[in-house]
This record gives sequence, structure tokens and C-alpha cells, in this order.
Amino acid sequence: MRLLGVVVICTALGACAASAPEVRARLGQEYVGKNIDALVMKWGPPTSSFRMNSGQSSYVWQLATETTLTSERSAKIYACKVNVVASPTGIIEQLNTEDPNAGDGLLGVVGAYGSMCGERLGMKPQG
Repeated sequence: MRLLGVVVICTALGACAASAPEVRARLGQEYVGKNIDALVMKWGPPTSSFRMNSGQSSYVWQLATETTLTSERSAKIYACKVNVVASPTGIIEQLNTEDPNAGDGLLGVVGAYGSMCGERLGMKPQG
């Protein structure tokens, strides 16, 4: 019951970041069909890029990284990655994210804080 109360308060106040599917959809609406230069201007050069045999190019931006030490003396690394495929002329055709929930503990697991990309990009939930 306490968890539900926190989630309700967080949602009501709008302080949480957008969820991973919402971030993916909003980024796709904003950038698919535009030139890859729009993302370079926004986020800087990609972390990696690759030219495919089809002539398309694949780009990856790693926008945030968080390392959490576990009780088993190992580390879990979470990252907000944006993967983009652009046409040979540089037009964005596909955009996807690798986007775990933000935050630690039970609230982080259930997504109460939104996604890591939503948090990094300052995206609030819509609705």
C-alpha cells in the first residue's frame, strides 16, 4: 500500500521521468525522417557508428551510465543508449532505446521514477 501511495504521489506531482516506451515514441516522432545531423547537434557525436553493406549507417549514443554495486560484490551497469539507423543520405529511418528504469530499490524496479533516458533527457510523463 505504501508503494502505491508513493507512485500515486509521484505521478500526481509530475516529478517522475517518462517511461521507456514513451521516450522511444517521443524521440521517434521528433527525429524519424530528419537528417542525422539533428541528433549530432543535440547530443554531440555518437559514441559509435557503423556503415552497413546496405549503405545505411547505424549510430549509438550513450547518454547516461549508472553503476550500482550489488551485495554479491559485483557491479551492474545501466545505460541510456539511443540506437539509430539512417539512410545512405543521412535521413533517420529507425530510432530505438536501450532504457532501463531509473533509480534503485523496489520503486526503481517497478518504474516509479520513469526510465533512465527519460530522466537524462528531462522528459516528463504526458497525460
